[in-house]
Amino acid sequence: MNLRHVLWICCGVGLLMLLAVAAAWARAYTAGPTNFTANGAAISGWYWLRSAGHTATWTIDATPFQGAKTGSVYLNFNPLVTNGGNGGSGYAATCKLTVVGLTTSTYSIALLNPYRPIDPANSGGIGYQCYGHSSMLPSTLWKGAKTLKVTIAYPFGTDRHVAVNKDCLCIGYSK
Repeated sequence: MNLRHVLWICCGVGLLMLLAVAAAWARAYTAGPTNFTANGAAISGWYWLRSAGHTATWTIDATPFQGAKTGSVYLNFNPLVTNGGNGGSGYAATCKLTVVGLTTSTYSIALLNPYRPIDPANSGGIGYQCYGHSSMLPSTLWKGAKTLKVTIAYPFGTDRHVAVNKDCLCIGYSK
């Protein structure tokens, strides 16, 4: 084996060690729902909450984040939002989500929609995706809980329609 081969092997081993250390530093995790129910209009895998009495509830197993750092547990939410039935693109909304664990808390989540243009004409679903997160969930809510139940209910203000499904909500946390 010549010096060139030794150097390549050493570089390869060093790179693998660096990747292993970097993976050990990666501490962000998600916990998704184990159950989901909604009573809004089902369209293409989404439930549109657009009338009085429309609700959705996610059940999340709290076991994965029991060892989370205090101050690192958040709801992450990415529903669809539009300005009405067969609505347009680029609309944002504010939603209230109630979380029941060992205690009960309500969070107002500002949903941002980065899509432009904002256009009231029927966009056929283009530009509906929104993103938002809660403020930090206090450990008194989740520490020691077996599950968290998260519920959202219509109305959302300014005649917004919000569509949800099982995968549009998760808990983000770090250890």
